[in-house]
Amino acid sequence: MKVLVERDKFLSDYEVMEHLKSMKKEWTVQSNEKRKKFVNHGGLDLEVITNDTLKYLSTRPCSHIKSDNDFAELMKYLNTLSLVKVEKLEIVNALPRSMVHLYSIIEECDTRFESEVCEQILEKINDLFPIEETEEAEEAEEAEEQEEVDDN
Repeated sequence: MKVLVERDKFLSDYEVMEHLKSMKKEWTVQSNEKRKKFVNHGGLDLEVITNDTLKYLSTRPCSHIKSDNDFAELMKYLNTLSLVKVEKLEIVNALPRSMVHLYSIIEECDTRFESEVCEQILEKINDLFPIEETEEAEEAEEAEEQEEVDDN
């Protein structure tokens, strides 16, 4: 296989998820007469792969992004910082909630940015994409369990 047109753009998990959802809507056409769903798509294999991918993406942090406007606002904010494309993509895909997580995403974060800038990034993420209290409790429990395993 030969690549005819090379593309240098990246897609975030959110963009892939939204594209797959729109594809799925196009596939399903409802008949008003019989109230049955008729599926017009590229085959059963493609539908299975699409459903599995959507199920996986629903467990990822990108599922916290509720609107295109919030996504665009985060990207505008990240564009004001001196980040590489891949770092922006990682931030959007992971939506880090802690300084440690952010430092693992941004190379040499402590030398490139002051701690206030890092805190502002985390605040922006938490403002745009708040985590529900039940999810926070689950994450705290998982962290405690991991600490217990590490101690033993």
